[in-house]
Amino acid sequence: MATARRLAALAGVLALAACGSSAPKPHDGPVLRLALPLLPGTLDPAKVDDLPSLNVSHELYAGLTRFSGTDVEPDLATSWETSDDGLVWTFHLRKGIRWSNDAPITAEDFRRSWLRALSPPLHSSYARAEMQNIAGARRYRVTGKGSIGVEAPDERTLRVTLGHPVPWLDEQVAWPVFFPVPKSGTATSGPFRLASRSAERLVLERNFNYWNVDAVKPRRLVLGTATKGAAAILPRGLAAPGFPWIDTAGPAPAGSHAVPTLATGLLWFVTQGTPLADLGARQYVAWVLTHLKLGGPAPVLIPPAMPGAETVNSHRPVLLRSAPPPLRLNLAYATSDRRGSRIAAELRRSEPELRSYDIELAFHSVPSLAELNRLAGPPAQPGVDVVLLGWSSEFFDAYNLLDLFPCGSAFNVAQWCNRSYDRLMMQAVRTLDDGQRWLLERKLVEKLHDGVPAIPVYTARDHFSLAAGVTGFSWSPIGIYELMGMTRS
Repeated sequence: MATARRLAALAGVLALAACGSSAPKPHDGPVLRLALPLLPGTLDPAKVDDLPSLNVSHELYAGLTRFSGTDVEPDLATSWETSDDGLVWTFHLRKGIRWSNDAPITAEDFRRSWLRALSPPLHSSYARAEMQNIAGARRYRVTGKGSIGVEAPDERTLRVTLGHPVPWLDEQVAWPVFFPVPKSGTATSGPFRLASRSAERLVLERNFNYWNVDAVKPRRLVLGTATKGAAAILPRGLAAPGFPWIDTAGPAPAGSHAVPTLATGLLWFVTQGTPLADLGARQYVAWVLTHLKLGGPAPVLIPPAMPGAETVNSHRPVLLRSAPPPLRLNLAYATSDRRGSRIAAELRRSEPELRSYDIELAFHSVPSLAELNRLAGPPAQPGVDVVLLGWSSEFFDAYNLLDLFPCGSAFNVAQWCNRSYDRLMMQAVRTLDDGQRWLLERKLVEKLHDGVPAIPVYTARDHFSLAAGVTGFSWSPIGIYELMGMTRS
């Protein structure tokens, strides 16, 4: 699983340029002013839950692993191994790693920080999204009691026991919620430390105690929201992976670079208590919408940037079997979803063609993701038949998107239930070999193709801009970018 995938990831990082490496001195390197779409409300890695805040936290703190391209690479851990059954992961920390205040970082710092992130008073969104597979974590997050499967047998060894095998724990621990935080104070462990903070800007300075400080090119980063004169306008998306998703990225700046993401826009068909409870009606609507193409080529369910997407995606055409009685359907979408609003606009322009197929859509727009989630459920509010709501994966496997559709999923807007699909999902998550798992996931996609609980309508992209002479920005389609390699010629 690990070696080939990790080498491919290192080769696939989108590094716009690279610089020679030499031990930095205090006054080496540029001061770069960078534009964020918003300033973080918190820098606590266990509490951040929007994309800009996740990325700033990712520069201040370090974890066991670090996102790189379409995989992860070692960060505070040098290596890790799994038991034969995939239930126990053992991470080995680097020798001599230290906080920015020069105190040592130990395996116990990780264990303590993970318990903190799971504690009920913290209400950590990413602890709920990412830590639930650790043995005992679900109960601890609710009650604050009981043991969890995290041990620190010595200062440089962290042992994690899972409730069931998870092939991508090395990717999950790259999310900031898994990063250690100090017992007290503001010491950091990542490439930068916090120099100052105000309502208008954050100033980060190189952390000379970071184990890989030689790779840190800027001596200072000044982060604000003003774009005029900035050395770089960083990606504009706000929505964090791992939750119901709408595209919040603003218009692409002139001359900007487009970058792939793992976000898929879905048009959900509510299968309980609506005209689309009938399978034939869903297949008919899917056939019609597929032929409309909604302003572009028909997208695939699994984003092309996802490892294994070519194997997992189904390219079978949607077949028209029979025409149902005339359909009157209510579509809910968020106006803050820029791509979704475009899809809704395309559907409005296509109303005459839709009516020629005896399909009539009533458009119900809401201003925010929160309001759309309230309408979509599950269960969906009465009168909602179709929902435009996507998902952005937080690890590099199609399973994360396919996990929306089991019978008991809290995100199954369609309320579609197929027990054979659920059984196959249980088999897939326990299959540690990537190639074998992708073949199982292809079967899952075929079941979705036949059952039609949802159809993909777009794959999102983000964008950034660099001033002349600025190089070294790296992007991972997971949504995490890397600033420590940035420099100016």
